[in-house]
Amino acid sequence: MTMWRPDLSGYQQAMYQAIADEIEKGISDAVLKDGDKLPTHRALADQLGVTVGTVTRGYAEAEKRGVVNARVGSGTFISSADDKPAGFAILAREQRQRIDFSLNLPVPLDTDRLLQASLREVVDEVPNLDLVGYQPEKGSLRQREWAVQWLKEQGVDTAPDNIVITCGGQHGITLAIAATVRPGEQLLCEGLTYPGLTAVTAQLGIKVTGLEQDEHGIIPASLEEHCKSGTYRALYCTPVAQNPTNATMTEERQREIMAIVERYHLWIIEDALSGYYCDDKPPGFHQLNPERCLYIHSHSKMLAGGLRVGYLVTPSRLSLQVSSAIRSHCWFTSPITVEVAQRWISGSEFARTETIIRAELQRRIDAARRIFDGYQFRTHDGSFHCWLSLPDPWRAPDFEARLLEKGVAVLSSEPFAVGRFPAPQAIRICLSSPASFDDVEQGLSIIREELDSGLSGHLYVF
Repeated sequence: MTMWRPDLSGYQQAMYQAIADEIEKGISDAVLKDGDKLPTHRALADQLGVTVGTVTRGYAEAEKRGVVNARVGSGTFISSADDKPAGFAILAREQRQRIDFSLNLPVPLDTDRLLQASLREVVDEVPNLDLVGYQPEKGSLRQREWAVQWLKEQGVDTAPDNIVITCGGQHGITLAIAATVRPGEQLLCEGLTYPGLTAVTAQLGIKVTGLEQDEHGIIPASLEEHCKSGTYRALYCTPVAQNPTNATMTEERQREIMAIVERYHLWIIEDALSGYYCDDKPPGFHQLNPERCLYIHSHSKMLAGGLRVGYLVTPSRLSLQVSSAIRSHCWFTSPITVEVAQRWISGSEFARTETIIRAELQRRIDAARRIFDGYQFRTHDGSFHCWLSLPDPWRAPDFEARLLEKGVAVLSSEPFAVGRFPAPQAIRICLSSPASFDDVEQGLSIIREELDSGLSGHLYVF
């Protein structure tokens, strides 16, 4: 084990972040080398005069940065070149060392056969398809016409000229914001929101403000109050199975929100990805006013993350802005990928695949309801995740760290809180992420055991 002794005295940020920074500093100073084993959580906590939970969070932060590798039952080690993910924090399921509920991923499925069938179709028809030449920035007319029919099944009535084919949902969010909000201007969203949104706003130099929300999503009075007191260009929201809270808007709530949006001349950016498998859902903002709404959907979340194909439906008057934005990003989405995705979904096997996914999601949701019976949590039939409120005396970051010690990864409310919006004592559990149902049941049971145990034996005073 290394003799590394971190010094946190000069840091102003949170202690767990300082620990991660010190690990990176130790690596750059050659004090820590590939494969070095770091002190145990308890040993480093005693050395630094902090809680074990703080050290656990620090190690977890370092792992997110790709500089350490936690091995359940063995310890935490400085990553070697072979351990480090190539510039991105998402690891393949088989590389993970824990039961991972932290990532909102599609349900694991053996999709090789479906992919092979789609690829064979594309290969056989290559002479008749224009797939390798430059395309219009919105995508080929033929592929957008296919999207019109698919979107109609989602309750969205539009035309090919209003569709932009995107490289997935995240790309759709980026394009929608770039087309409606200029650098230095302000965007509204739920107070607890998808972290990918705040990553985009930070990159684009856009100010973002979080709104109060309840089990039905954004509270209209909070939206009205902010619109009266400030100048905002757009509102981003997820009306069904919201990430992370699982709030779902009623049609009445949507109409209240839309009335305020229209009154203050905002654009509304509707993220529909989370609600694809949810049957009991309201019509959607696009149906209420398509000329005020930018609608985002994707095949990546619903089926396979490698299918980086989605759609952004825009009002006619934003066509030029969106076209300009996509040209500056990637010129156009690869038509080969789009062709594979669309043929996959059009194939005779897709309906059966979708039924299997829905059934597996429901099985995992039912397990969560059974295991967390008696605790306050929110889920929705067809949702990828659930939102668990923690009882006293738990604090979300400490509970997250405690679970990590047990080999279970979740996310506390902190990464979802916008700016200074208060983060509740709650965690998001992504039920779709673990590789098997057995992992789901085992992981949820560990979470339940920790809930029942309280903080017994883990209180420290310094």
